[in-house]
Order: sequence, then structure tokens, then C-alpha cells
Amino acid sequence: MRLAVLSLCAWLAACAGGAPEPAPQPVAATAQWPAPVGSVSLQRVDEVEEAAALDVGLVVFDPGLAEDVTSHGTRGIFPEIRRAEARYLPVLLRQALVDAGAWGVVRVLPEPDDSVELLVRASILHSDGQRLALRVSAGDASGRQWLDRVYTDVATEGDYPVPEGGDPFADLYRQVANDLLAVRRALDADALQAIRRVGELRYAASLAPEAFTGYLARDEAGHYRVSRLPAAGDPMLARVQRIRNKEHLFIDTVDEQYLDLLQEMRPTYNLWRQYGLEQALYIANYHERLAGRDSAGRRGSFAAMQQTYNAFKWHKIQQQDLRELARGFDNEVTPTVLEASGRVFRLNGSLDSQYSEWRGILRQIFALETGLAPADGSP
Repeated sequence: MRLAVLSLCAWLAACAGGAPEPAPQPVAATAQWPAPVGSVSLQRVDEVEEAAALDVGLVVFDPGLAEDVTSHGTRGIFPEIRRAEARYLPVLLRQALVDAGAWGVVRVLPEPDDSVELLVRASILHSDGQRLALRVSAGDASGRQWLDRVYTDVATEGDYPVPEGGDPFADLYRQVANDLLAVRRALDADALQAIRRVGELRYAASLAPEAFTGYLARDEAGHYRVSRLPAAGDPMLARVQRIRNKEHLFIDTVDEQYLDLLQEMRPTYNLWRQYGLEQALYIANYHERLAGRDSAGRRGSFAAMQQTYNAFKWHKIQQQDLRELARGFDNEVTPTVLEASGRVFRLNGSLDSQYSEWRGILRQIFALETGLAPADGSP
């Protein structure tokens, strides 16, 4: 076996002019990050009252790529993969929130919606097979901030191979879910009900600002509060609720496609992360040996050639299979067929473009039904 690996390493070096050297992500900001979350148990709620079951929107994560990285790539960060991670990771956080049983409907949103009862955003600061660092912020529809902190987690060799349905950084998602639950538990029923009402009225004002002027006010801290409520059975509010349900229908429909893409990408993505961890551990060990003047990894040795072969495998994984799957998140979302006001609409393109198109259609329908000019934005 050793001879076979030696032969293959030599053949790769001769034919490819030398395999690409390992490309670890720079971790320059590590010293500024908090300690890893460690082992975390998810806090669960057996039963939650309807008034406390806030709906949660998880905005597709900011991939954390500078413009030059997005355009040209950089050493150790592959833009296609990072952009796919920005869609992949919120699905994992969504699952932790669903498992907690403490919330209403939890959705992954293609773009922010400030009328969502609880909106969660995150930026990817670092992501490879060894370390994940996210900056997570969350705020409710009233404008009150719930969370704004950096979370990190570190995987070990024992986390790989990743078991079915598992994730090497599951503790990080559990910690975020626990922190959000702690804030929710500190709010009484009246505060939670107020958040839901504000969210509904902010969405209504985004559709028909003229009709819903004066229902909301802002305090000195900039937080929204309800100044008055629409009359019971208000037909305009009923139309708003129907449009909002149609918008949610689209998101719920496409979420199923997201889950399918996630399941397709998961095995190759986890394998890529496993090789990323191996590369990080090798490089750390290499520098230790170098500092100790250990010649075990000297040029031309078996250890050095074996590492060259491992780097080649890791490179080919990210270059071929994973990049192809990652592009699926942008290009392979299937057309969505939805009905509204007796008409059937077929939406094509990426998830982002479908979402924008559907929201535009719903606003046009609302304007036709009410005789109001279509409006965008929020109060």
C-alpha cells in the first residue's frame, strides 16, 4: 500500500507539474473571536402558547466575500462554495430552531423583511472543516435587538466522517437557538403579542402606506409601537393578510427545493470539509516540525509526498464535485407554479429572482383589488 501511494504521488507530480499546494483559509482574526461554544445541549420547549410562538425569518447569510474575492477568488476561499454555504448554513440553523419547539414557523428568506416577527441575520467570518465563525444578529419587528455577537466552533478529527443528518458544528447552531430562546423567555405575553401586531401592521404599511398611516408610532429609542388598531373585520387588513399568506406560500414551496439541494450537497460538502480539516492539521504539524527541526516531512520523503497527494485529492473535490453542486443553489432551483386571484403564475430563474417577481405580482394584485397605487418599503 505504501509503495502504491508513493508511486501515485510521484506520477501526479510528474504529470501535473506538481499538485497545488494546500490552500488553507487565513485565520488572522482568530485572536479577536470568542472561545468556541464547546459542547451544547439544545434547550427544548414541550409546549408553547400561540402568543409566544413568534415566526422566525432567517435571511440567507452574508458570504463574507470582499468584492475582489467575489470576482477573482483568493487563496483558500472558493467563492462558489462560500456563496453556497451562505444558503446551506441557515438551513442547519433553521433545523435547530425547529427542534427547539419554541417558535412558530421558521423560514429561510432570500432577502430581509423587517416585518417578520423575529428576523435573524448572519455573516460568515470563517468557514472550513476545522473552524466556523459567524456573526449573528437578531431583532424583532418592533426594532428591538435580541442578539449581536460572534459565535465560533472548532471541529476535531472525531467529528468526521459526519454521521447521517449530523454536522460538525451543530453545537454552534444549538447555542444560537438557546440564546434566542433565553431572550424570548424574558418577554411577557403582552410584549410578545405587541411584536406580532407591529409586524402585521408594518407589512400592511409596506403594501398600503396611505391606508395604514397612523397605526404605528416610534419611541425615543426608535422602536415601533402600536398607537391604534384597525377596526375588527377591517376588509383592507383582511386583504393584507391574504397577500401575506400567498407570499409565505412561495417561501414554503421553495424551502422544499432548498432541502433537496441541501441533501444532495451534504455528502460532498462534508467530505470537502473533512479534507480541509486534514490540511489544517497537517500545516500546523508541519510548522511544529519545522520549529523543532524535525526532518520527518523533508522534501521528497514519504510523508511529504503523501501530503502532496492528499492536497491533490482535496483540491479536486472542491474544484469539481462541490463547485458543481454549489452552483446548483444559484442555477438549479426549479420553476415554481403558484396561484393567486384565479390566475396561475410560473416563476423561473434563481430563488432570489423568483421571490422578487412573486412579491411584485402580489403587490400588483393588491393594488388592483384596492384601487391603491402599488407601494414598496416599510414605514
